[in-house]
Amino acid sequence: MLSLVVSYSARAEFFKGPLATSLGGSGRAGLEGIEGVFLNPALVSLIQKPEMIAYYHDGYAAANQHRNAWGLGAVDAGKDVYFPGALNYIRLRDTGRSASAANGEAWHLSIGKNISDRFAIGLSGYRLIYDLEDGRDFTQWNASLGFLLLATEDIGVAYVLNNIAKPGSDVPMGLREDMNQALGVFATVFDMARLRFDVARMERHNPDKKLAYMLGSETMISDYFLFRAGYRRDELADQVIWTAGLGFNGPRLKIDYAFEKNAEGTGGAVHSVDMRVPF
Repeated sequence: MLSLVVSYSARAEFFKGPLATSLGGSGRAGLEGIEGVFLNPALVSLIQKPEMIAYYHDGYAAANQHRNAWGLGAVDAGKDVYFPGALNYIRLRDTGRSASAANGEAWHLSIGKNISDRFAIGLSGYRLIYDLEDGRDFTQWNASLGFLLLATEDIGVAYVLNNIAKPGSDVPMGLREDMNQALGVFATVFDMARLRFDVARMERHNPDKKLAYMLGSETMISDYFLFRAGYRRDELADQVIWTAGLGFNGPRLKIDYAFEKNAEGTGGAVHSVDMRVPF
């Protein structure tokens, strides 16, 4: 039963890129680049110019739970774009989350709008298909709604309601994308570090209303390089995760790497990398 709970609670988001991963899964109130739309679709309104991205993700999140993923994404944003939007395509392969290995495919579309200089709203929708090696297949359609309030340029607050629609009861629990909600806070401290703190809660199969806490810090270590570190405490899964990462923030090329490890040492580690090209 414990392995089932771990698998299920890990499904808060079906995909996270290396930025969010390196920050312990936090970033709903302020995460740069396309991958932020997986956490909060309102973040697409913060992107300043068109951008393309390629993702790669591989490793063991827990014992006997291997995940491999790759994907491509693009965003159309800027001052002249009335409705900024991002489109991502992700290929997944999961073992240990259902009775047999699952191959997945997802299309994820997000749009956002600045209602004022300080407030933005975003909406995302996706289609997620899993083909299991035992011959079964499952399709999930769902959507998320996100809000972002920038109190100042250095302080932000976000709220996100994920997976508004109820998934089919025939979808294996480890592969379901059930409703969850999250709050996020972003703050810049003395122009030296950017801190992010998020708290999330699964709304189904969570009778005790247990929470997941995520904390991340990002610091510039030179003109082009950043160091990131994070922590995640998931009460429902009874897991503690430590994360770290590096970023190269060039004018024409941006590369991010993340490392994620279960504090109990079960399984191996998860490695993620992306390459972003703004225009």
